[in-house]
Amino acid sequence: MTLFRQMAPLIRPYRGRLMVALLATTLFTLLSLLPPLLMRYLIDHVIRPGAWGLILPAVFAITFVPMAFAGIRFVNFFLIARIAQRFVADLRLTLYERFLNLSLRYHGHHSAGSLIQRLMSDAGQVQSLVGGEVIQILGDMIIFAFSLIVAFTLSFKLALICILTLVLYVGVFRLFAKRIRAATLSYRKINDRIAARLQETLAGVRQVRIYNKESVETDAFLDLTTAGLEKAVESGMSSAMLSATCSLVSHLGSVAVFCYGAYLCLKGALSLGDLLALTSYVTLALEPALRLTMLAGTLTETQVAVQRIFEVLDEPLDITSPPGAPPLPSGPGRIEFRQVTFAYTPETPLFQNFNLDLAPGSLVALVGHTGCGKTSLVSLLSRFWDVQSGGVYIDGVDIRSVALSSLRQRFGIILQDPVIFEGSLADNIAYGWPGAPAADIEAAARAAELGDLLAELPEGLATILGTYGVRLSVGEKQRVAIARALLKNPSIFILDEATAALDSESEALIQKALQRLFAGRTSIVIAHRLSTITHADRIIVMDHGRILESGTHADLLSRPGGHYAALYEEIRRAGRKEGIL
Repeated sequence: MTLFRQMAPLIRPYRGRLMVALLATTLFTLLSLLPPLLMRYLIDHVIRPGAWGLILPAVFAITFVPMAFAGIRFVNFFLIARIAQRFVADLRLTLYERFLNLSLRYHGHHSAGSLIQRLMSDAGQVQSLVGGEVIQILGDMIIFAFSLIVAFTLSFKLALICILTLVLYVGVFRLFAKRIRAATLSYRKINDRIAARLQETLAGVRQVRIYNKESVETDAFLDLTTAGLEKAVESGMSSAMLSATCSLVSHLGSVAVFCYGAYLCLKGALSLGDLLALTSYVTLALEPALRLTMLAGTLTETQVAVQRIFEVLDEPLDITSPPGAPPLPSGPGRIEFRQVTFAYTPETPLFQNFNLDLAPGSLVALVGHTGCGKTSLVSLLSRFWDVQSGGVYIDGVDIRSVALSSLRQRFGIILQDPVIFEGSLADNIAYGWPGAPAADIEAAARAAELGDLLAELPEGLATILGTYGVRLSVGEKQRVAIARALLKNPSIFILDEATAALDSESEALIQKALQRLFAGRTSIVIAHRLSTITHADRIIVMDHGRILESGTHADLLSRPGGHYAALYEEIRRAGRKEGIL
């Protein structure tokens, strides 16, 4: 019952249709219980007394009842199938929306493969809760109760044999259920690892081939699938042993009832019709218990799936909009970090009482060694994470007080590792502006220096790029991401290593386009190349969450012994013209 209580909130929207299905199940179940009574009547009240006038009505009843039963059952199963499919589709949509809204902290601790397993495999498993097999439990309960009532009515002693058989069922079920659940839970966890490994390998298939790791990856995949197979076999064996043991118990119970009933019939304590009806109803009473044990594996797997699904649904949302939050008002784009304290883990704070004021319309470059807090700073600005104390403000408005969607609508963000989605080149460029005019999409593509790529692709903007953009080079992927940001035309730009993988010629052309785009917009650039920051209005040198220096390129170079000057000199001595480490 715990399983159904957990799922009650998700099943509630379907309760009307489920009630119709349950009523239909009750009706055809009751119809299925009539034939033994009709047969008893035919033997004891028609055939034995030779009542020829009752033969036709009895035969008609025996013929009509199964036909009505079959018709109602067909309609009911069709209705249940529709409910189950709709339920699973809605459950997957709920999970998918939850995944998209969970914090980066959660995604950092759970692989994409694990989440995909919960969305597809676990949600599919839960379908049995509203499917015909589980709803049939209601019918089985009716059959069980009706059969026992008839059994006690006809013979108290035979009914006690039936009760003893059911007690044995319960003991056997409890013995095997825990084994099945433990094996199923282990199997699901291994499947998560398989899905995660598969996704990583397919996403990095080029690296696998470059380093000749096909055999290594195959062996690793084989090890995981073998471990999963062992747990699946363990669960299957336990289910098979449970089913076989319960079948044996059922058979022995039926034989005991029939033998003792035959003895009573020979003594004259039971009529032949009573014996046949009683034997039929005892069999009907035992069948639900047997079906339940056969469903034990399914129900156990479903319980595990429900547990894993609710681990996601019960996960609190760290980053949300306040109830009734207004949209972020339009403004010039002043950005302020006021007394910000932030840590990914409590024991290692990154920012402590951090302050920064960025003038509207300015181009600001963040530089420093890896881990100094550059990317974390822009993540706080976009509310991918929230500060522990202090606040981040845009045009004087605390970004936590406004609707999250309106906040992110203000940004155009180009990340170091651009994501290319399944679909055409046009779809990827217009990701932030669905339905954008084709002319605007092409203009953005050319502004991002994708003109040569457009000429090479067989269908131009309509060309399908493949999974993870497999048809594109790293530099081309970054230019697609730049075109995506250009088309969105936001008021604040964030470029996180956006030109790191471009050749010098392409970068020079893109810098011209970006300089035109920066005009009048607040822009934050994180870059390893000096060419991307030397023209910035302000360069901020960071280290371990602190601002060491701030100024223009010329100003910072003129400071003897300055941190920026040391970095610049280090690059110059190394003979490199790109990349601040």
